[in-house]
Amino acid sequence: MLTGNIGEWSEPYALLKLIVDKKLHLGEENFKKVEDVFYPILKIIRNEKDRNVSFSYEDELIIITDGKLLLKIPIYEFIENTKLCLNEIKAKKKSKGAFSIPQIEIFLNSFSINTLKAKSKLKNDITIQIEDPNSFLMPTLGFSVKSQLGRPATLVNASGATNFTFLIKGNYLDESIILKINDAKEFSEKIEIIKNSGASLEFEKVDNEVFVTNLQTVDFNFSKILAEVILMFYTNNISSENTIPKFITKIEEINPIGYNLSINSKMYEMMMKKFLTDYALGMRAAEVWTRDYQATGGYLIVKDDGELICYHFYFTKNFENYLYQNTKLETGDPKKHNFGKIYEENGKQKIKLNLQIRFIK
Repeated sequence: MLTGNIGEWSEPYALLKLIVDKKLHLGEENFKKVEDVFYPILKIIRNEKDRNVSFSYEDELIIITDGKLLLKIPIYEFIENTKLCLNEIKAKKKSKGAFSIPQIEIFLNSFSINTLKAKSKLKNDITIQIEDPNSFLMPTLGFSVKSQLGRPATLVNASGATNFTFLIKGNYLDESIILKINDAKEFSEKIEIIKNSGASLEFEKVDNEVFVTNLQTVDFNFSKILAEVILMFYTNNISSENTIPKFITKIEEINPIGYNLSINSKMYEMMMKKFLTDYALGMRAAEVWTRDYQATGGYLIVKDDGELICYHFYFTKNFENYLYQNTKLETGDPKKHNFGKIYEENGKQKIKLNLQIRFIK
């Protein structure tokens, strides 16, 4: 039996909805649909574990093939099951954990869809061939599905590879202070104790060397900029202030790298947008990044009302602004990822802080 959370069930819902809609709408700021701007869909491809299942159109029939199987299913069956899937997902919004939708599972199984999620190694959850009336091209594009029906998804997942090491400078902390810092539940409290003890934090390094080189593809100094953002986040105790734009505004005020912002005041914003875009399209902390974009189309958003919009990589400004305006920092699991406690190494006191970025909605 297929079981999954709301975000996982949103993937087959998006597949069904795209098949029914037959077109892909662009999104603008605040998740509004760009009126009269859409791409007709020629084919949809779902990447299963051992094969690709494709969907195309023949009048009111959906033609389905996986290289061996060939089916023709009336589109009204997709319309009925799309509505049912959305209603079942919405009915589970207040519940937690995994659930099943037996009727949808039976329908998906009838055309060889046996999993909720596409291949885990891929950033693109669904592949769509569209018709571009402006260029007369028919590109095949990969999209990552993000759902507003459940909890917002993460963009940068916490891991040991996203740990940043900071030196304790200015004062050597005794064991009683260290114990107090390590026992503090809130990170803002930990930082406050360090500060009140006459010490401060100074960025030393990004722990994972692969992540270091990935960040250098954005800018040689970007790890230092990101470290400043992380330190601001863990110092802050007001959740509404944890958004990417608010941190970048503060970074621009202190200008830690010393850029000539009188010439280009958007230096830090541009670098952050580049980082978020690369991460959205395939970068991972512990894998060498060569700009092998996997989600070549961009993001496909399942809105609260079940409608679909896309932030298209073709429209770079819209896509960057979507990522920039709708992301925030949050705290991962300190025990799982081994950060948040004072330790000593080679006679120096240190603390690790971790990077995790989640969508706001």
